[in-house]
Amino acid sequence: MEEVQTRLQKIGLDETTIKNTLKGKNALKSILQTLDLVGVKECDKKIGNLLYEMSQNLTEALDNRRALLATYIVEGKISNKLQLEGGLEYLRTHTHLEQVPAQDFDKAAGVGIVVTPEQIKNTVAEFLQNKQDLKTIRYTYNFSEYTKQLRTLLPFAEGKLLTQELNQQIEALLGPKTEEDLKAAKTQTKKPQQQQQQLEQQGEEEDDCKFDISKLVARDLATTVNSEQLLNWRKQNFPYEVLTRFPPEPNGYLHIGHAKSINFNFRLAQHYKGVTYLRFDDTNPEKECQEFIDNIKENLRFLGYTPFKTTHASDNFGKLYDYAVQLIQKGKAYCCFLSKEESSKLRTDLKPSPYRDTQPAENLEIFRKMKMGYYKENEVCLRAKIDPTHPNPTLRDPAIFRIRFTPHPHQGDKWCIYPLYDFTHCICDSIEGITHSCCTLEFEVRRDLYYWFLKELDLYRPFVWEFSRLNVSNTVLSKRKLHHLVFNNIVDGWDDPRILTLNGLRRRGYTADSINKFCDLISVTRKGNENFIGMHVLESCIRKDLDVKAPRTMAILEPILAIIDNVAEDFSEELEVAIIPRNPQKGNRKILLTKQIYLDKNDVRTEDHADFWGVAPGKIIGLKQCGPFKVLSVTANEVHLERLGKDVKPKGFLHWLSVKEATPCVVRLYDYLFEAYDPNELEDYIKGINPNSKIVCANALMHKDLLNSKPEDKLQFERLGYFNLDFDSKDGKFIWNRTVTLQEKDKIKAIAQVDGKQVQKKDVPQQKKDNAKKEAKKE
Repeated sequence: MEEVQTRLQKIGLDETTIKNTLKGKNALKSILQTLDLVGVKECDKKIGNLLYEMSQNLTEALDNRRALLATYIVEGKISNKLQLEGGLEYLRTHTHLEQVPAQDFDKAAGVGIVVTPEQIKNTVAEFLQNKQDLKTIRYTYNFSEYTKQLRTLLPFAEGKLLTQELNQQIEALLGPKTEEDLKAAKTQTKKPQQQQQQLEQQGEEEDDCKFDISKLVARDLATTVNSEQLLNWRKQNFPYEVLTRFPPEPNGYLHIGHAKSINFNFRLAQHYKGVTYLRFDDTNPEKECQEFIDNIKENLRFLGYTPFKTTHASDNFGKLYDYAVQLIQKGKAYCCFLSKEESSKLRTDLKPSPYRDTQPAENLEIFRKMKMGYYKENEVCLRAKIDPTHPNPTLRDPAIFRIRFTPHPHQGDKWCIYPLYDFTHCICDSIEGITHSCCTLEFEVRRDLYYWFLKELDLYRPFVWEFSRLNVSNTVLSKRKLHHLVFNNIVDGWDDPRILTLNGLRRRGYTADSINKFCDLISVTRKGNENFIGMHVLESCIRKDLDVKAPRTMAILEPILAIIDNVAEDFSEELEVAIIPRNPQKGNRKILLTKQIYLDKNDVRTEDHADFWGVAPGKIIGLKQCGPFKVLSVTANEVHLERLGKDVKPKGFLHWLSVKEATPCVVRLYDYLFEAYDPNELEDYIKGINPNSKIVCANALMHKDLLNSKPEDKLQFERLGYFNLDFDSKDGKFIWNRTVTLQEKDKIKAIAQVDGKQVQKKDVPQQKKDNAKKEAKKE
């Protein structure tokens, strides 16, 4: 293994990438295969990282193109990620080609293309000339959409230059932002406090009707109506009035958006004394694996939900094959030998496939041969025969079965043809007796196709209802972007506490109760997929939960020694403090005050300042649980204190630890992963990463009472926030992850002066009123 590690180092991979690669057999196998193929033993970092990126993005269908891509990278023809992505996309859509046309591939990968600043300037100018409504909508235009459209015109232009040019030309057209522009921008994004109040009010109003199925209104389609015979079939086979399902595709890790869906589906059924399936929609063996299946089951257990049954769509592959045969026999499906690219062009041009009128008998024979493995991957597929000119693209003869010679994680090598999601999903809903098929709004366009299959097969038809997808501020939930963050080592894996995967939330310290409370609070609506929920709403839920659950203790992030000069060397005073102040039944614990204690360097200054309430020469300070002290002297490494009588009232109290009770630990301070409210609006969302999203305090100290703590134990370090013991804590090493601070970021108030007295800015008007009343009384 050391030899392999050295080899990866020689191609310029960083240590985190190497560590993650050594853990994954497939990732390691792929990069080593690439290096062996082109004979690379050592190269510069740029080439090495491109070879690695290429290796991790190759599917089995593209494995025969590995040498082509690797050679282009080594020879410098592909020299950046944009070119690599262009080349990969071309190969994905041309898998049917035995030989890749060099000219076409070079064009797709941008080989030799250099986009000059002049080209960017001219393209942006021409683009804005066609935006006739820009002067009307002014600065409320969709920046993300504009840059996306420009990217299609200049796919290999440097993103930074493109963004700068767009901003400059728009400002030249519209002039500087006016007060009205600024007001319009403010109305687009709600303030966090307003959003919190609105959500709480909405939660109270909707609480009674949230699970009222009579309020789930959707489009009226004739194909949705069940015959009396179908209704009787369901009644005879399923005793539950309401039956829902949570149907993840096991190709990744669940995130907070999935938690919203889980919460809604399970609680909707529970409200009507019904039950919920966990069904794995496992129709794509190339992206699915047992690890994801096991992790999804564990996520449901963590959230506190027990499925009525756990099923797999793949268990119905035999039935789905039979239903496909029925469609062929009715003349409602046909086998098509067009390539993906050819088919896509015909669908775009609203033209039929030349194979559309093949007779059912011939289609049945071809389909049987597909099942037997007679054809190559992508050589032929089975399509539904609906309407190639339909205004809804999903109804333009969609593919319903394709060939994949890839073992299935649940079915093994039993099948080499696999049904596609749209065909599978509706039929599985039907045969499982689902009453309410709930999904997010991007699937609304597919509802007509859902019911077309059920009508043609005369199957029971569930009620379909779509709701808004969850978007949370200061993060990304896109599977593609999360994958990029993980595999480019921008975050520390799928359970990094800064991302909102359920694994990451759990590792950060979020409880199941807080996540479910958040889902209840935001509720479900059909207001669109563009609305955002502020991260502060989620943080508020965990604060309220841990406030009554988390024991209080103290920790020091950056220790500095403090000596109490006016007590004896062997001084020791036992203090009794509440474990959880809001929960007196938890009792008290004891801590020691001794001559030598540790303070936090963040609370210490060698020179005083008017707005500083911490430790500085000559100041009166308070130490939590043990009263006031006078600061005698401060140096870079030591503080000297004098203990005062309890009649002295300090302005605030600091946390501390006795030298005799302090023991080492590591503290990770986590913050928002992105500084931008919506990172998706940035030209390059990676540039919006918060550089202080993770700060590691390697020399921290905790109280020795915590030596018996176990992973996922939660507590409050007073003044610092709520913390969770990380899974990496072992062999006597304790690592604490900060779950959340004690105050919302936007509610941390600065200090102001009113009549010579320090008050919080929020309280300035009230303070002036109080002072006026006092003056009036004196008179």
